[in-house]
Amino acid sequence: MKGDIFAEVEAQGARLGLPAGFYSKLLQEDDWSFVIKLNALVEAACSDALAARLHAPELAACLATLDLGHSKHGKVVLLRTLGAIVNDQSAALQLLYELRNKLAHNISEVGFSFESYVAAMNKQQLALFVQRAGHGIKAGPAGESLEAFVPSNPKFSLWLTVAEILACLHLEHDAAEVRLFRMSLQKLGVEAE
Repeated sequence: MKGDIFAEVEAQGARLGLPAGFYSKLLQEDDWSFVIKLNALVEAACSDALAARLHAPELAACLATLDLGHSKHGKVVLLRTLGAIVNDQSAALQLLYELRNKLAHNISEVGFSFESYVAAMNKQQLALFVQRAGHGIKAGPAGESLEAFVPSNPKFSLWLTVAEILACLHLEHDAAEVRLFRMSLQKLGVEAE
């Protein structure tokens, strides 16, 4: 990466036309707004990364209309199939997609809180949440395990994990340039290293 992941996230936000500091300010939002806004950002970043990966900026508007989490033709499955994201990143984005749908399609969820959401999980659901929302985290700040950190800090954990994914998606533009350069060299009969 060019720098730290938050520099990449900030650059991605600027590329998408967001005001400076948008991502860091998401943590100040109530939990419902956080999920809705985070998902909207992910949707836009995924469309942008797909257009870059396909070397087809003219498809950006078409790609924007694709469902994020559709299991056969959603943005996440396309990015995973194209190698832009890995399975764990895909699972984290699927979690966000499912959570966003739960909140956006039922207005009574406007008072959603991560604390209540996590408290209502059974052991298996919690383990899956920790795996998905904690993908981008190595350990808690005091070296605590993910199993302890993520349930105690679900919003922050998801925010960190999505930051890592957004940084990777932003790098798709650099990767696209490298792929185009290599293809140009191949056309010239020069072998790229």
